[in-house]
Amino acid sequence: MKKVLSLGFALVCLASCSSDDDGPAVSLDNLQKRWYNVSTIVGGQTIPYDGNESCGKDYMEFQAAGVLKEVDVYDCQEDPDTTMGTYTASETTLTTVLEGETITYTIKELNASSLRVATTFNGAEITYVYTSTP
Repeated sequence: MKKVLSLGFALVCLASCSSDDDGPAVSLDNLQKRWYNVSTIVGGQTIPYDGNESCGKDYMEFQAAGVLKEVDVYDCQEDPDTTMGTYTASETTLTTVLEGETITYTIKELNASSLRVATTFNGAEITYVYTSTP
């Protein structure tokens, strides 16, 4: 009986003491740069981003001190629309505030070239996929 209890205790300890390998590693050092939208995933369906690529891509730029810059290029205009906002980030969440609207995302992936964040809107999970390369 002692062997069964010891084995059970060991299994419980191993399960509760496992490493935090549940998700991809996130390094917030990679966040501060320009991120170009690649696609949006809704209900398991990937929708490619259809920004105006002939003139330059729209992007979000996370800057130092929690400053967020969103740039939208319409009809190859010389002076694109720029919206300034703020952001806060942890290893699991990213919260943005643009034009008074606060959105909190779950960080699914963040490395030197890829950013994936998800949020829920009207009960559906929406995942945004970005790249740091235009």
